[in-house]
Order: sequence, then structure tokens, then C-alpha cells
Amino acid sequence: MVLGISKLSALNTFSLCRQPPHSCRLRSALKWRIAVWDEAGCRKAFVVVGAVATAVMVALSLWGAQAGSTYKFSFAILSPILWLVYFLRHRLALHPLHFALFAAALLLHNLGAMGYYRREFFGIEFDLFVHIYFGFVAGFVLYRALGRFYGLAGWRLWVAVALLTLGIGGAHELVEWSTTLAMGPERGMLKIDPRDPFDTQKDLASNLAGALVAAALYALARKLRPRMDTN
Repeated sequence: MVLGISKLSALNTFSLCRQPPHSCRLRSALKWRIAVWDEAGCRKAFVVVGAVATAVMVALSLWGAQAGSTYKFSFAILSPILWLVYFLRHRLALHPLHFALFAAALLLHNLGAMGYYRREFFGIEFDLFVHIYFGFVAGFVLYRALGRFYGLAGWRLWVAVALLTLGIGGAHELVEWSTTLAMGPERGMLKIDPRDPFDTQKDLASNLAGALVAAALYALARKLRPRMDTN
């Protein structure tokens, strides 16, 4: 699969994605059209993102984790997940920018090594920010992949993105629940709080909200692109 950008070599969809020349003329130096994807250049972008994210994960886990933290060796789980997505990039029609957003989501989650999951920002639990952002990333990836491989559009695409995001989020919640059953409430991922009996529901609602925002932004960008191309 080859994808790239016409004529403006300084403007790339991702800084490390190279582009071959293209014959299409542009009316404005600030407007460009995606035409060809240079696989070699974009593969380099994926690898750089993966390598940097993996290094940061290892550093956070080994040297940033607080004493007794369950995140001490979290990189051993998160890094394989990151590289699995890398190897599935063609099946997901993954853009390097989306891979970078996914890597950032894993790093955001890994801040739990420094006790961030016990903190609040602007009166909102850090956990909810993480779930909103994960949903946001999932929304971008799924909107692109489902539209490309299954030809979904309009409300059908929105519903598919929402349902798949909730499904992925639900699977994660089951994993959290199973770790607490196996290791107990102190070591498990699901922290049971009698004062907050709807933690799982809030997490899934946050996933859904992030995914719908991403779908809205993607749909808006697709509507605006033809207008920019004709100006």
C-alpha cells in the first residue's frame, strides 16, 4: 500500500513519512492532497514511535514506579500490545499519527506507576481522562478502518465505531475484574470502592464519549477536505 503527498515535501502527514513527486498541481502552497503513501518512510515512522514509547514505558515502570506499585513491570504487558498493533497496522489501515496517539494512550495509562490513578485534575479522576482518551484513539482507528475495509458510512459507521469501542472497553473491564479476583483488591487492577459502585459504567461511558468525539472530528475533516481542494 503506497500513500503520499503531492509537491510540498515540507508538509507531510507525519514528519518521517517521505513522499514521491506527484503530478497534481496545487493552487495554494498551504493546501495539499494525500495521494501516495511511501511505505518505507512510514514504516520508519512506526518503528521510531514504537521504540521511543517502549523505552519510556520501561523507564516509567522500572525507575518511576512507587514502592509496592503493581505497575513495576507493566511494560512487560503494554509493550507487546503496542507492537502487536504495529504488526497489525495493514489490517487496521493504521496511520502513523494514529499509532502515535495509541502509544501516547499506553504511556498515559502507565503513569499509574507514579500514582496518578489516585489523583484528580479539575475535579475529575485521572482514570476518566485515560478512558476518554483511549476511546478517542479507538474512534480514530475504527472510523478509518471500518470505512476503508467494510465500506461503512454515515450513521452505520458511527454505530459500528460506538459498538466496537464499547466492546473493547468491556473486554478491558473484564480483564480488570479477573485480575482482582485472582490477586485480590490490593493487587488487582479493579479497585473496589463502596462509595463508587458505578466505576465500570463510568469507564465505558468515557470510552464512548471519546470515540464519538473522534468520529465527529474525522467526519468533519472529510467534509472539509473537498472544499479545500476546490479552492
